[in-house]
Amino acid sequence: MHVNAHLDLDLVALETADRITLMLDLTAPDSPGSLDRPGQAVEVVLDRSGSMQGAPFEAAKQSLLRLVDRLAPQDSFGLVIFDDATTIISPLRTMKEHHLPSLRQAILAMEVGGSTNISSGYLLGLNELSHAKTSSGSTLILISDGHANAGECNPDFFLQVAQKAALKRVTTSSIGLGTGYDEVLLEAAAQGGGGVHRFAATIDEAIGAIAEEVEHLLDKSVVNTVLRIKPITGVHGAPGVELLQPFPVLHNGDEYLVQLGDMYAGENRRFMIDFEVPQLASLGLTTIAELTLEYLNLEDHQQFSVMMPVMVNVVPQDVADGRVPNPIVRAEHLVLTAQSEKSKAISDLRNGYDKDAIARLKTAATNLRRSASEISVVDEISAESLAIILTEATDLEKLATVTENETIAYSSKRMTESFSNKVRSRKFTEFKEEEQQ
Repeated sequence: MHVNAHLDLDLVALETADRITLMLDLTAPDSPGSLDRPGQAVEVVLDRSGSMQGAPFEAAKQSLLRLVDRLAPQDSFGLVIFDDATTIISPLRTMKEHHLPSLRQAILAMEVGGSTNISSGYLLGLNELSHAKTSSGSTLILISDGHANAGECNPDFFLQVAQKAALKRVTTSSIGLGTGYDEVLLEAAAQGGGGVHRFAATIDEAIGAIAEEVEHLLDKSVVNTVLRIKPITGVHGAPGVELLQPFPVLHNGDEYLVQLGDMYAGENRRFMIDFEVPQLASLGLTTIAELTLEYLNLEDHQQFSVMMPVMVNVVPQDVADGRVPNPIVRAEHLVLTAQSEKSKAISDLRNGYDKDAIARLKTAATNLRRSASEISVVDEISAESLAIILTEATDLEKLATVTENETIAYSSKRMTESFSNKVRSRKFTEFKEEEQQ
């Protein structure tokens, strides 16, 4: 894994409290060949409530058939379906243990049922994954087109259950079909589980979203990535730590254990951490925190641990006054700030204030473009920082246009998908503009 850490500011003034941002930049290595790679475990939990009748359920079936055809003998697959009751269609086992014709027939024979008990299906799916015979982690894909109207319906329940599963190396991703599902609940499961949330408005999008999740699942090269953050206590205490992205976190004494999840081959992700630096009493280099990145490389099935000190240079005030921020770190920080506005716009939409949401998105885009106008492109770094900001401004404007032209239900879900992936630094295939027409 290629690992870099960058501070927006590496100079701090003597005896002056400050706030600095660290960007951890990770790029996963190429994956091993499909024939000799370690086996992956995937459990699909599929809604079969009455609202799935017709095209959505048939699309899900065809996607599952494609999935099992893609899996290698060493991969494990299981399938749970739910309505008001929950049924195991296929127990979790390796593909070489499955009888493929029987598995395909079981998928084709599935029928829709009654109400929607998402929690029952999710919990049974997680229980199935607890039997997975793999050291490379597991993935649960939760697919639904409706609102939970039986069992647990509180999104906090799904967030907490998914977080506990993530600590046991189970990633949860979710896919919502159509415009009638509960994006708050499905996003909560993905957030807690360190995965992604996808919105599939059409049947083609549903097939594409499931296929993309499978591609990433089978192309993993790094799994079980954990970031340990240990603030270093000085004369004026230890720095405060604020994680700017929602990941499962454990506190072990004064140490933070952040579950960053799995990465597919060549994937680049950036993670942002703010440090509240207390007054530092001595000039020179000072370590304010220690980072340890731990992960399993699937190519050689070897566990790695990379240690990095977070150091600042304590200088006189007049020297600190002339410091120049790292433009890429600042650009990524601006993008995350924009996600906060996006989250507020989602709340506006859910409360029926679509015009407020549109205005909020456009204002956020304008502010980003104003920041971009202040950047002079003199090298690759400044060019990249400009591109980062302008890309997000364009995305916000696109979402504002969607909200102007589409229903609140559609716009809220499209915006939730964008928020979910951006805050977790995930790249995904975005919807095409012609879909709005």
